[in-house]
Amino acid sequence: MTPKNYNYAEVVASALIVNREKKVLLIKSHKWGEKYLLPGGHVELGETILEAAKREGEEETGLKLKPLYCVNIGELINDPAFHRKAHLVYFHVLCEALTDDVKLDDRELKEFFWKSPEEAMKLGVHKSIENYIKGVKIEISSKVF
Repeated sequence: MTPKNYNYAEVVASALIVNREKKVLLIKSHKWGEKYLLPGGHVELGETILEAAKREGEEETGLKLKPLYCVNIGELINDPAFHRKAHLVYFHVLCEALTDDVKLDDRELKEFFWKSPEEAMKLGVHKSIENYIKGVKIEISSKVF
């Protein structure tokens, strides 16, 4: 494995997971202190944003997911809640939970819960959940021309 070079922005994808009851999964990670967030991680070389969000979401929660579309794109530069200095360019992807039994990867995550979108917005990830409620769909193109 190549050593990580943190001198450049890092591309990450997270899964905004919604279950059959239309509740949103929020998690807490050891890397983010007390912030509620979405499961996610780095996009691997050759992987699409939707594939990365699905893979990371499944690895961290044990759920089977169906990625649908991107609901938010943004960046965080040296967020004080993160465990190290980082410039993160993030994509939040709406994913449908195809299974119900959450099994957290405790190396990454420390707790989870399901909340209605309105309740979840009060705890964090406001813009992505707001976009989900409004039906915002952001196209991610793989073609420049």
